[in-house]
Amino acid sequence: MSGKLMGAPSDFYAAAERRIWRFQLGLAILGTAGAGWLAGWRGAAGFAVGAAVSSVNFLWLKQAVDAVAEKATGAETRATRKKRKALVWKFVGRYLLIGAAAYGILKYTVWDIRALLAGLFLFVAAILAEICFELWNTSSSGSPSS
Repeated sequence: MSGKLMGAPSDFYAAAERRIWRFQLGLAILGTAGAGWLAGWRGAAGFAVGAAVSSVNFLWLKQAVDAVAEKATGAETRATRKKRKALVWKFVGRYLLIGAAAYGILKYTVWDIRALLAGLFLFVAAILAEICFELWNTSSSGSPSS
C-alpha cells in the first residue's frame, strides 16, 4: 500500500475529531442558552456544568481508546506505557466525575438536574451530528469528506 492510502484514514479521523469538538462547542452554547431560556439561570448553569463534564468525559475516553489502539497495533510508545496508569484512572474517573457532578448538583446546588443530565449527553449529540454530517456528505459526493 502506498503512504497516501495509509494516511487517508488518519486524516479522515483527525478531521472528524475536530468537527466533533466544534459540534460540542456549538451545542454547548446553544444548549446553555436554551436551558437558560427554559429554566432560567439554574438551567443554564446545570447545562453548562453537564456540558463541561461531558467534554472532559469525551477527552478522557478518546485518550484511553487511542492508547488501546496503539497497544493493539504495536505502535505503543514508551511515553504511552508510562502514562498507562493515568489513562486507566481517567477511564474509570470518567464515571466518578459524572457521579460527583450529579451528586454535587443534587445535594449542594439549586441548579436544574434535568439540564445537567441533558448537558452530559453533549458528546453523544456531537457524535450524532458528525454521523449526520458524514452521511450527508457521502450521499451528496459519493465519498467520505475529510
